[in-house]
Amino acid sequence: MTDATLPAVSRSLWQDAWLRLRKNRAAVASAVVLAVLALVGIFGPMLSPHSHATIYQQYVRVAPSFEAYPKAEDILPGFEREMKRARLTGAEPVLEGSRLSVALTAGEKPIDPRVTRYFERSELFSAPQLDLAEDGMTGTLTVSVNRQYFILGTDNLGRDMLTRIMIGIRISLAIGLLASVMALIIGVAWGATAGYLGGRIDNVMMRIVDILYSLPFIFFVILLLVFFGRSLVIIFIAIGATEWLDMARIVRGQTLSLKRREFVQAAEALGATRRGILTRHIVPNLLGPVVVFVTLLVPKAILLESLLSFLGLGVQDPMTSLGLLISEGAQNMRGAAWQLIGPALTLTAILFALNFLGDGLRDSLDPKER
Repeated sequence: MTDATLPAVSRSLWQDAWLRLRKNRAAVASAVVLAVLALVGIFGPMLSPHSHATIYQQYVRVAPSFEAYPKAEDILPGFEREMKRARLTGAEPVLEGSRLSVALTAGEKPIDPRVTRYFERSELFSAPQLDLAEDGMTGTLTVSVNRQYFILGTDNLGRDMLTRIMIGIRISLAIGLLASVMALIIGVAWGATAGYLGGRIDNVMMRIVDILYSLPFIFFVILLLVFFGRSLVIIFIAIGATEWLDMARIVRGQTLSLKRREFVQAAEALGATRRGILTRHIVPNLLGPVVVFVTLLVPKAILLESLLSFLGLGVQDPMTSLGLLISEGAQNMRGAAWQLIGPALTLTAILFALNFLGDGLRDSLDPKER
């Protein structure tokens, strides 16, 4: 049999969609951006030298810098303050790299070796070493300078903004994705069942949706928090339990249109079960609008979480999210604009990536494009 007479290999809907998606550069780039941000949110805080909850009282609202803190001009004044606390006198301190040394001279009494405790308690210096002469009247004090890097600066409490943004990416993406998955599963199952079965069942199921629509979102969240306590699980359950209502209506409308199509009637004539028709014919043809709507649900869930955090019902310190960081940054944008710019740019990148990826998935999953 020659190549010309070989039967053509057919592709499934998923294979065809994957090939079209790979040709969409914007969608592929967006998927890469989301994957990178997800990896940063998962592993970034583990690799960061600062914890998201660590407070550096001497570095409150410091500006972003690639240079280590304390700056060179702040090291000697800080050392002199510790010398005064320890009531020590000496020559001019000498700074060599991260080591600072000074020749000490005693007054009327010998130098007490316990003065090193003042430098042990300091947040600027560590590892003090005191070498005294035999009479204890002179000696050399050497300390290490604790250098800290704050590439994106610090917040009002002196916490590293870079680490907190990475934690915010983790929390916001987790809540957005989990809430959207929950809304996707419930909404598609509910809407497809109601639309395909129709009649009295459809009427009852959609009236239940209307009743749930009448419940205020904030009131529903407060009830969940009162009964089950405050936690991240309750937050994404609360968001997912309300966002599936829109999904159910969209899916029902699409199902009402699809169930009158010829391929569905052919499947019914061949004796396919209702479950088989829903899973093999109705739901796959709903993927286009459903996927696009899911990509809009993720940022919406992130914004709803931000609203809850702003009202004191969501993420609480020391944990944080992008929405909470933006809320805090907006209050300090005049004196510390970096607190708003970093989280805002990160959230903007996530929203753009989700929109481009949603458009690409819609085009690749549209059966009309085959």
